[in-house]
Amino acid sequence: MNKLLIGLIAGAVASLSSAQTVAPYPSTQERRADVQALTVQSAENSGNTQATAAEQAAHVMVSKEVAKLSPQEKNRFAKDATRLNVNPENSSGTAATAAMQRETTALSKATTKQNAEFRSKAGKQELDQELRINSTV
Repeated sequence: MNKLLIGLIAGAVASLSSAQTVAPYPSTQERRADVQALTVQSAENSGNTQATAAEQAAHVMVSKEVAKLSPQEKNRFAKDATRLNVNPENSSGTAATAAMQRETTALSKATTKQNAEFRSKAGKQELDQELRINSTV
């Protein structure tokens, strides 16, 4: 019986050690072929990259044929855009916008600042006293 158990254990160990051998690693050429095959498959599914590159090259050629603006034309367009976009709601242009800004600035400077009385030492003491009174009531 002991011999039978020893034989079974030895057979189990031998089968386990043979089952744990490392699978053969593919060579560099085999891996390269696998990657290339996968790349071709995915390229067809997501749009042909070569066709896209050719299309982009054609667009670049067309854009190079378009006449470029001279510096004077660029400056003129910039000045026109600045003049017209000062205030789209104001149809009278930049002069009226500047006058409105002067008016509102003068009004804001004429009004007193909020809580100006609390900025002085006496004002702070007065505020503290009012807060104490209100908190005890």
